Amino acid sequence: MKISRTAIALVAAAASAFGWLAWKCVADPKINFLPRNGRAEWILFPAPVDARTHPIAPMDATFRQTFVLESQPRSAHLNVRAAKLVELKINGETVQASPTQNWKQISTLDVANFLRSGQNRIEARVFNDDAPPALWLALTADSLTLRSDDKWEASLAGSSWRNCALASVPRHPGPGNLLAGGERIFDVLPKIWRTWIVFGFLAVLLTIALRRWSERSGDDVDLSRGEVFALLGACVLVWAILFWNNATTLPFHCGYDSKDHIAYIKYIQDRRALPLPNEGYEMFQPPLYYALSAGVLSICRLSVTDDASVIVLRALAMLFGTANFIFVFLSVRLLFPHQRALPLLGLLMAAFLPMQLYLSHYVTNETLGATLVTAAIYLALRILTSERASVSQYLGLGICTGAAMLAKATSLLLIPPLLGALVLKLLQQRAPILVRFRALGLTIAAILVTCGWHYVRIWRHFGNPIVGNWDPALGFLWWQDPGFHTGSDYFRFGQSLIAPLFSGFNGFVDGIYSTLWGDSLCGGLSGLASRVPWNYSLMIGGYWIAILPTVLVIVGFTVALYRFMRQPLPEWFLLIGLSAAVAGALIFMTLRVPSYAQVKAFYGLSAVVPFCYFAVLGWQSLTSRSRIAQLLFGAAIVFFSINNFASVWIRESLGQHIYAAMRSISQSQSDRARAEATAAVKSGPANASASYLLGAVFETIGESRQAVAQAEHGLELDPANGDCHFLLGVALAEQGDTPRAMSEARRAVELQPENPGAYDLVFTLGRELQRVEEPLAIERDALAASPFTPDLHYRIGMAAGEIGDFTTAAQQFAYASLLASNRSEITDKLHLALRFATKASNASAQLAAIASSAPDSPALLNELAWLFATHPNDALRDGSRAIQLSERACALTGRKQPVFLATAAAAYAEAGKLSEAIATAREAVSVARSNGDTKTAGLAENLLRAFQTNQPYREEPTP
Repeated sequence: MKISRTAIALVAAAASAFGWLAWKCVADPKINFLPRNGRAEWILFPAPVDARTHPIAPMDATFRQTFVLESQPRSAHLNVRAAKLVELKINGETVQASPTQNWKQISTLDVANFLRSGQNRIEARVFNDDAPPALWLALTADSLTLRSDDKWEASLAGSSWRNCALASVPRHPGPGNLLAGGERIFDVLPKIWRTWIVFGFLAVLLTIALRRWSERSGDDVDLSRGEVFALLGACVLVWAILFWNNATTLPFHCGYDSKDHIAYIKYIQDRRALPLPNEGYEMFQPPLYYALSAGVLSICRLSVTDDASVIVLRALAMLFGTANFIFVFLSVRLLFPHQRALPLLGLLMAAFLPMQLYLSHYVTNETLGATLVTAAIYLALRILTSERASVSQYLGLGICTGAAMLAKATSLLLIPPLLGALVLKLLQQRAPILVRFRALGLTIAAILVTCGWHYVRIWRHFGNPIVGNWDPALGFLWWQDPGFHTGSDYFRFGQSLIAPLFSGFNGFVDGIYSTLWGDSLCGGLSGLASRVPWNYSLMIGGYWIAILPTVLVIVGFTVALYRFMRQPLPEWFLLIGLSAAVAGALIFMTLRVPSYAQVKAFYGLSAVVPFCYFAVLGWQSLTSRSRIAQLLFGAAIVFFSINNFASVWIRESLGQHIYAAMRSISQSQSDRARAEATAAVKSGPANASASYLLGAVFETIGESRQAVAQAEHGLELDPANGDCHFLLGVALAEQGDTPRAMSEARRAVELQPENPGAYDLVFTLGRELQRVEEPLAIERDALAASPFTPDLHYRIGMAAGEIGDFTTAAQQFAYASLLASNRSEITDKLHLALRFATKASNASAQLAAIASSAPDSPALLNELAWLFATHPNDALRDGSRAIQLSERACALTGRKQPVFLATAAAAYAEAGKLSEAIATAREAVSVARSNGDTKTAGLAENLLRAFQTNQPYREEPTP
């Protein structure tokens, strides 16, 4: 009966969590999840994957399809939904969709009157501000069924037309993409098999030696204190040797968002105060790690800009990492008392866990947060496995947990299972009520005293104790590919066993697996060329070996769950509860922030104790009846540990010199970059990429002749190297050899269709050769490769304006202003494009064309509305259109921009709605005065005086 009650409780908890997540996916409009419906597919523009962040901006894509009807249909129903706003046209006529508050709901429209016999065209223009625009559509007309699929065409923000991509099919980087070119497992195996033979021989020897050592005293005898110190000392020594080696071969601050973590430390050092979350991209993090780092640097009389600070901060990370695996080892000893081999296996898993090894080289608070959580788990296990705990133990547990909360907010996930385990322990002991309240009260009070002040401070400023850089309240408005998720993303797996680097684009499981067993995101940089120079051949090969420990963890978790249902011990509640909480949080955060970079296993590094415990339990369950299995499995784990260690051992190599050269270029250290690039060429004299790198360094420092020579040498080594063709084109263009440069640029486009720089080079050279239409077509192809790059939109706008195409110019300047709202030259050019359009012979047609396909740019909408409302030429004014445009501009900005309100007032007056005009003008005056905007306040007052005399406003737009 006990097992059934426990099982029912677990199933109910799992079902509740799954049901809540499913509801969020299907019904919550704030979650960028595309719910499946078999009648059609979600489709989107097939833009290449991009590791860079994009600003929150309402970009739009147009989807189109043609179809043929044999006769006028008697009935036709259109089912449609879009992420997140859609405008429909059938045969050029606008179809009014029913407004919905939730973009995930399907709207059903009767469209029979819009269809005709013969060829028909349906167009859907979809707007989205924090993900790629996506469309789901199904049309039924008599016997015809039309559904959105990959046969549709799409154009994103004025790009070239392309066949659509299915949202349910993962996209992978192609030639020319910054993420393309990563090693594949089948390619590295021929390079590492000899090394693996050596590792295998060492693993067998070490396994036999450890087995004999274990049998000497018997497997059921606990480790002595001397043996514990010897084992831990050996692991710490190995880590120290790794630190010493990599200190010279990796002499830079590195890691995920390392610049922002460094900025946090510098803020504390310089100002001797703690920042608020909106003062920096990573400053939403709790302050403990950054305060400790700033304090240690200050004691050493260093700043974050000093070269020696790299050593100091990495030494701290290594210290936290070693403390973490020590606490894991001590925790496993508590869970497996009177055992010798099992704690050792737990130590190997923790000390040589890949994500633990690579994170300990980075500037990050992850390692400290995980270490403090691990320490808290160890203290909790001591309480849970003892007969009676002292007051000091509860206080120590609370302080350690509070400190973890001061290092990483995700440590909150520990608190519910921790308190639940304590309650279960006290209930099973049938402790008096006073004892229960004392134990829980002391623990909770210590947590609150330790970290409560920080979260109260955040709550007072932002109305929420926990915020993140994804929170709009902080002002860091961004999104990142893929921007959405589908159900298949959470069940798809396999890419990390073929091409692990950046395999998180393939799905959630691949992302977790590839960052757990290796640094598949290459230190968080947006391109492979500048990745951290690990030994990637061994790391990539290790993903296959990692199948074994993965199986051990899965088996161990299953066994633990079964045992817990039979006997619900509090320590198992803690470990299983924390694992479930971390897994649920990882899934939820990928839904809340649908970025490929959010799918990282090391966000769950705090669960390393249950992870290693499950691995050991799985090993015990599978090998307990066979000594041969113990030796084989043990040798495999030792082999895996050796391979993991070697994977992060950085040696002087081609990759190491390329990394150092790229970092030196980014830091404007041209002499060092040249020296490293030259060393890269010497390390790989037959490597075209090394020649390209040296040529790129020469190009950066203005030595184009040497750049040409290196690019040509690279092409001798590899005639199909797109980077070398591109570099040669750039260098030749600087030397004035435009025709030859154009030839090389075209070849680069052929070889690297996902390199927007190659298209841009063709565009620039085409303009120099005075080819009018070709540059625009090429730059639209560039937009297809990189649609969220503001400079590409800006250059198209400039080129279109030069040939008198002010419709295209205004649209592209509007897209550029959306993506780079802080660049005043873009809005100036937008204003000029509209002004020139009003002076064209077909001014009315041009303005109508611009308005009919205007992006959701408040700047463009406001400029157009002002022209339609106030232009002195009667033929150009259109009050109703001015109202439509100005109201949209005000809605997009939350009616907080007084100049947009003033335009709306002028639009109402032009349409004869003077009461609305007066009210809106007064609102504009009020908002302008509260913002200190005297210029707009004066304009609004002039408008108000005109309206009060029953006159609309007329004024030539200012230059």
